[in-house]
Amino acid sequence: MKKQDVQELFNQCMEQATADELKVIHQLLTGVQRKKQKYNDSYISAILNMEKFPSDNEYKISIPINTLTDNSLGIVHGGITATVLDTVMGTLANTLVPEGYGAVTSNLAIHFIAPGKGEKMETIAKIIHKGTNTLVIEGTAFCDNGKKIAHCTGTFFIIKK
Repeated sequence: MKKQDVQELFNQCMEQATADELKVIHQLLTGVQRKKQKYNDSYISAILNMEKFPSDNEYKISIPINTLTDNSLGIVHGGITATVLDTVMGTLANTLVPEGYGAVTSNLAIHFIAPGKGEKMETIAKIIHKGTNTLVIEGTAFCDNGKKIAHCTGTFFIIKK
């Protein structure tokens, strides 16, 4: 892919961009910068503007809710909720494994409880079980008004890197 092709596409998108589209473009470009600056480990966490908050025996991640995260009904897309829950639980899992090992998702069960609305979504992960080969972690997603929007459990395999 050539820079010129990307620049042309960018210019076409900018020509008649609405205010919401400008916000999305801004968040996408900011995400690329965050990844390049190693603020986030992956493009998906950078583009979603994930903010991470570690603490003892749990982990929290929050993201802004906006048109980038919304589905066609104007609420947070279930796939976005699942992605952030998987990320918060996986991040916690990876803090618990020995040096030279990683934790990968082997099972994810999510229950959507209420629509995701508001300014931000906050997720929290807590340990249920820490074994030799697997970890079981639960995650919960909340809107900024404190309403629970999803509950999730995940099993993570411990693998050698």
